[in-house]
Amino acid sequence: MDTLLYDKTVCCVSCKHIFTTKMVKSRRLKILEKQDDYNIIYKDINPSYYLVWVCPECGYSGTESEYIELSKPQKDIVFKHVRTRWLKRDFGKVRSASEAIEAFKLALVLAQLLKKSKAYAGSLCLRLAWIYREQNNPTETEYLKYALKFFLESYSQEKLPAGGLDEVTMAYLIGELSRRFGGYKEAIHWYNKALDNPEIKKKRQLQLKIREQWRRAKEEYDTTKKHIQSQPI
Repeated sequence: MDTLLYDKTVCCVSCKHIFTTKMVKSRRLKILEKQDDYNIIYKDINPSYYLVWVCPECGYSGTESEYIELSKPQKDIVFKHVRTRWLKRDFGKVRSASEAIEAFKLALVLAQLLKKSKAYAGSLCLRLAWIYREQNNPTETEYLKYALKFFLESYSQEKLPAGGLDEVTMAYLIGELSRRFGGYKEAIHWYNKALDNPEIKKKRQLQLKIREQWRRAKEEYDTTKKHIQSQPI
């Protein structure tokens, strides 16, 4: 495990405390499986466990891309709602699944307190769902639904790209999550949105994947429709 991790020194953007957090050596990762909602299963380690940085001094938490300078009002919010309630603890060692889940939930709280993008909040929920999936924990479903909710809000309210997601990728994820919850008609609609986007031409592999999932959703929709029609009145 230690050969796959290294220490990174970080300065907390809220309280300026210097701490170390574990990072994954991505070049050494071995992929076992790629799932339809972008979850990737690796052989020896789950890099998602280490995506959220947590300050042990004040509790400020976020991914590297969101670990950016805070304004005075934002620091006041962190102090009032997080630091005053924070029980100091260190997330800078090798993390268990429960510690990774706690780190993501802390980041999600901060995302909502500081009114970060819906896309970012949705991404946190999606990764949380993946960790619960790894544990065969049914709470996965709850966070997939949260992710879908945030992505829908982001697509209609925010300028994309946001939270590391562009318009095509988000439309695909909305479609895929809708399909997983039996919203086959909605899934087809969102897959079409992604396929109709001019930027899809730059994403050949994703384009092929969306077409595959579109056919899958269409088959599931037709099967469900026939089943409903065959039911006695």
